[in-house]
Amino acid sequence: MTEAGNDEEDENAEYMNSPAEELLRRWRERSPPEHATEARRAFWESHKRELLALHRAGAAGLETARSISGGVDAIVLDMHEHAAGEHSLKGYALVALGGYGREEMSPYSDIDLLFLFGREGDKSTEFIAGVLHPLWDMGFEVGHSSRTPAESTNLARGDLKSCTAMMDARFLAGEREIFDELVARLFKQLPKGGGLVNRLHQLQRERPSGSGSAQLLEPSVKESPGGLREIHLLEWALKGVSREPALHSGIWGHYLDREDRDSLVKGRDFLWRVRHELHLTMGRKHDVLEHEIKPSIARNLGYADRSVIDEVGSAGATIPDGPERVGTADRLGDDRGREFAAERFMQEYYLHARHICHLVELGFRRLTQKPSRRRRPLLLEEGVTAVDGEIELLDGEPYFEEDPRRLLSIFSLSRAKRLPLSEKAQRIIRQSTPLIDDAMRGDARAREIFMQLLRRRQRVVSVLRSMHELEVLGAYLPEFSGLTCLVQYDIYHLYTVDEHTLVALERLEQLAGADERNPLRRVYDALERRDLLLLGALLHDVGKSRREEHVRSGVEMATALLERLGLPEADRRFVLFLVEHHQEMVIISQRRDLDDYSMIADFAALFASVDWLKALYLLSYADLSAVAEDAWSDWHGALLQELYHKTMEQLESGFKTVEDRQQARELMAEHLSQVSGSWPPLKVVAFEEHVKRLPPRYLMAYEIDGIERHLGLISRFEDGCEVEFAQHPAHTEMVICTRNQRQLLAKICGVLAVHDIDILRADVHTRDDDVVIDVFQVTDVSGGPTLSKVKRARVCERLAAVIGGTMAVSQLFENYSTRWSHRKREVPQRAAEIEVENQVSDRYTVIDADVSNVAGLLYKITHTLAEMDLDIHMAIVNTVADRARDAFYVVDRQGEKIVNYEILEEIKSRLRDGLAS
Repeated sequence: MTEAGNDEEDENAEYMNSPAEELLRRWRERSPPEHATEARRAFWESHKRELLALHRAGAAGLETARSISGGVDAIVLDMHEHAAGEHSLKGYALVALGGYGREEMSPYSDIDLLFLFGREGDKSTEFIAGVLHPLWDMGFEVGHSSRTPAESTNLARGDLKSCTAMMDARFLAGEREIFDELVARLFKQLPKGGGLVNRLHQLQRERPSGSGSAQLLEPSVKESPGGLREIHLLEWALKGVSREPALHSGIWGHYLDREDRDSLVKGRDFLWRVRHELHLTMGRKHDVLEHEIKPSIARNLGYADRSVIDEVGSAGATIPDGPERVGTADRLGDDRGREFAAERFMQEYYLHARHICHLVELGFRRLTQKPSRRRRPLLLEEGVTAVDGEIELLDGEPYFEEDPRRLLSIFSLSRAKRLPLSEKAQRIIRQSTPLIDDAMRGDARAREIFMQLLRRRQRVVSVLRSMHELEVLGAYLPEFSGLTCLVQYDIYHLYTVDEHTLVALERLEQLAGADERNPLRRVYDALERRDLLLLGALLHDVGKSRREEHVRSGVEMATALLERLGLPEADRRFVLFLVEHHQEMVIISQRRDLDDYSMIADFAALFASVDWLKALYLLSYADLSAVAEDAWSDWHGALLQELYHKTMEQLESGFKTVEDRQQARELMAEHLSQVSGSWPPLKVVAFEEHVKRLPPRYLMAYEIDGIERHLGLISRFEDGCEVEFAQHPAHTEMVICTRNQRQLLAKICGVLAVHDIDILRADVHTRDDDVVIDVFQVTDVSGGPTLSKVKRARVCERLAAVIGGTMAVSQLFENYSTRWSHRKREVPQRAAEIEVENQVSDRYTVIDADVSNVAGLLYKITHTLAEMDLDIHMAIVNTVADRARDAFYVVDRQGEKIVNYEILEEIKSRLRDGLAS
């Protein structure tokens, strides 16, 4: 440490140790009495600046919180002194409650004051106003109440929130005896026999369950599981048990050992540093780690990007000591082999939060634990007994030292006997994980224990979750350990990678108890090797720990893992297939034309058996549904099911294909036979003429009743447009009939966008006489499948005006963009990824756009393509959170695929430019 560094540390320590009242007194001495408010403001701003500098230099979080509270104390006491001097009041105490009472405040925390009066007649509204009004004038958020000690304890008896706030009460000014009376009354009346502890434990348990609940995308540092409130609940419970307002090491020591207490203090201090940074970055009270502010928070806390290519598998479950204090600017994007500062920061956050959840639950378990009845132990197997409904180890660590494979079999035993592992057994297991070495990982008996677990139909994932929490799973499968609390910096992955994987496994296991009519349940029941499906699901994302292209990396890592396990060749091929193709079925179902049987045949050729298809279908469902709450919908399920059935038909038919025009002729004959005798001759002629004017894919895309509705629209259509809506379970179908004109699809997309309508799919059909039938599958922007009658009417009105030329869609789009700017949440914008494919379809060039989801996105894309004289025959739209992954099937004006290289490059360039503007 340099001499200058020592001087700076001395100055910091001097500031942190100086009483805030003394600092404020110095400010007041510089100003005349009439400028007291200005002096207080100047002091407070100076105080916050000093604390900001100390915080950014790495000051402890709780130390900063207490310094902030000290500054507030100085201001409150100064105002109190002034008000008390004016009113000569006696018989009261000024009390700090809640977080202010605990001396745990961030820069913009609320102030909670209790004006405690000895008697009802002593209350003085003028005095209270004299303290509060100057605080409000300075911009503080102040909660306040005025009560007697008796009134306070009566309120606490029926209101748990008030009770816990008063349990943290701290004397500020006035008569100490009145404050002491409140504390004595309060702690004397606390429920005996664990009533308060049980209520607080219930509150803690009512939070989202499971370790993964601490690993949500946007946690609240204060309120989410693993946050500060968890620690407060445990502290209140300890105060209730000890009946003491101040906790000391002796009280803590009864329920958490020294190592656990130190770990809890470390985690709490980390959370306080994060909370301070949130307040300072946002310039207001703000406790939620929202996606878009994480880079700034991470950078300000000293995290930097780093390469992780050589660090795979090192994450484990160890909580790091903190960030490298490098002020590197955070970057957004998908740089392979790089771990971004925001991801590093959030990984440390989740590790702390998960550990806090564990420690708080451990504390409550010990607080609520009934005295052991110590019944005679029941011997379960050599070295293992059941005592008071829990599994205990007779010999401790030597039990596993004698045979490390018992670190796997103990979980199977727990599952089979439906008995939890005791707290002591869990601790021994965690301490014994270094016994799992390469020899055990390649041991045939160990493999059989693990695979037997995966073959069970129920209660498998709860065992895997327990193995993960006790660090056994990552020790046995080191490739999985790299996923522990691993963060993906995007807004649509709700969980960390390890938690996403466990949730996906839970989705699969839940199918065993699903409704028998559920098509996924039927496929799950019919799958012979569910153990290989679960293993594939467990490994499907292991490649993400390398921060490279995760599928390729995952296949490499899974190959080594499966060889080490010694699985038979056929089993290894099955699992590797799932890892390699786990994204493919979702991508095809959501971004490709499922009526393109040539594409379906190519996809079906991937599968060695129908069991491979069943397993991939189930994994696709589990993977997608575990991403986020809105990632899976009935619509996605219908698409995935359609692809599954069409692929299965290909596999079972031996890849028989029928030429489009021949299939169209067969369908025409089938439809005509259906309506023979029920339709008048003129209607049959109109049907035949209509179908002949359209490409064969139109006839293959619709049943007879759908085509009949289109004919009805055409018969009513004269000029302008005709619109018809049909309600489906997962979406609204909207059919528009009009005459072809330049940029027609762009105009329609623009009108739908300004009415907050999301387009899931658009099928464009243009007859050779320029009559257009456009079929849209849409939902309301809120996610609901239904459009209100008012919205439908407005859409029809605006479409008629825009298509008729009396209203410009560009002006309509511009007028509504201001409303979008208020409704849409700002998200980090990434460069658009545009790919042009000529191998996907025999008839069309396919343009794939992976872009940030912004208002009017589809209008911008279709407008750009129309300006290039490209005809869009189909648009398939898929949006999750901040990303849109859309596909457009296009041809040129001559109806041909685009094969010219320069034109293909121009398409990509102009789309990127248009989306960037």
